[in-house]
Amino acid sequence: MKQLRIAAQAGLWCSLSVLAVAGPTDSLKPGPPATNTKSSFEGARVVLTHSITIHSTPEKIFPLLCPVREGEWAGDWDWDGRPIYSVSGVSEENAVLATRHAGKEDTIWYVIANDKDKFINEMIYVMPEGQIVRLHMKVTATGKNLSRIDLRYIRTGLNEAGNKLMAHSKAHFLPMMAEWEKSLDHYLTTGKVLRGRH
Repeated sequence: MKQLRIAAQAGLWCSLSVLAVAGPTDSLKPGPPATNTKSSFEGARVVLTHSITIHSTPEKIFPLLCPVREGEWAGDWDWDGRPIYSVSGVSEENAVLATRHAGKEDTIWYVIANDKDKFINEMIYVMPEGQIVRLHMKVTATGKNLSRIDLRYIRTGLNEAGNKLMAHSKAHFLPMMAEWEKSLDHYLTTGKVLRGRH
């Protein structure tokens, strides 16, 4: 590297670094134009909504709607949740969390909103099976010690495997919601985890 001192018309000095280039000058010639690498893949999308009823208050329900804490009440789902970045260690705005089912790679969660006053929780999670999901949950009191959780899932395939999984996601959505409802309701009414699938 050589350093050249060049005087500008205004009398100011600046430094210009010149790099010596090794090899013949032919190596500086432009290569062939890049080929069009645009993929023809298009992700499939499905929107799934459901509401469940829980015999408890929003104040007790809301903290449990967390990927880390779900393991406390999820029964036999082999659910292992942990924080990647979270000040509180659980779901909070801008937290990054991870969950793992037995024998699978991590699902990564990013918490968009965690409003403890309005009882609204919104997250995006990326599944190793090739789907990205936006999940919106809202808890509303509907009576004395009775609440409704409204859930909305926007599922998008990230690759062909994720697209093929979409049919399975739709077919198992309502059974999953029924199991989810029974497990959470049982935990909040008895303080015990519901064992076995029902």
